Amino acid sequence: MTQNYEQLLRISIQEVMSGDLPSNGDASTDDQAGNNTQATFTTPEKIHTQDEFPIRSTLAESRLTPSAETAATLAKVEDRQAVDDLSQLSPCETKQLDKLLASAPYPAATSIDALKVIQKQRGWVSDASLSLLSAYIQVSVADLDSVATFYNLIFRQAVGEVVLHPCDGISCDLMGGVEVRAAISQKLHIKPGETTPDNRFTLIPLPCLGHVIKPR
Repeated sequence: MTQNYEQLLRISIQEVMSGDLPSNGDASTDDQAGNNTQATFTTPEKIHTQDEFPIRSTLAESRLTPSAETAATLAKVEDRQAVDDLSQLSPCETKQLDKLLASAPYPAATSIDALKVIQKQRGWVSDASLSLLSAYIQVSVADLDSVATFYNLIFRQAVGEVVLHPCDGISCDLMGGVEVRAAISQKLHIKPGETTPDNRFTLIPLPCLGHVIKPR
């Protein structure tokens, strides 16, 4: 039994794969070929192809390589958040605010211009920006918010790169203003107060107060 077991161990993997196995009577021939030679078993390396794991590969690729549209949207969101999430006013903002405070009789007198400074740098006035401004110029958040919401050109929500202000006054409506606003909404696929998906246009109708016929 022991001799047969040792003979099997001396069988090379090539002989096993080719099917050319020696019989028990050939053991002496194998011993004469090399008494010091031992069998070598080599496991062939298995190469996995992409076709073997289609679902797993597809999921991995979808996580690592988002679509161009998704990447562009994320980039815009990150850029907007980077500006809005500033924990302090920028040097440019503080410089302009200091200039306003120096020329004003009291801090509250700078409210409108100070809000414009914030909006110019950040695109709009968020709650976080309003709190930063309040702490810097020593005017309450409530007072600043009342000023910001009173004036239509101070934006308390995010707007697009271009803000469209078609007139919604009665005089302009009598001259076709309703049709003009409807054409803009249809062209951009947005309603008043909304922004296009690409963040380019925001539609905010405002009364022109007679500026339509004002000479340029």
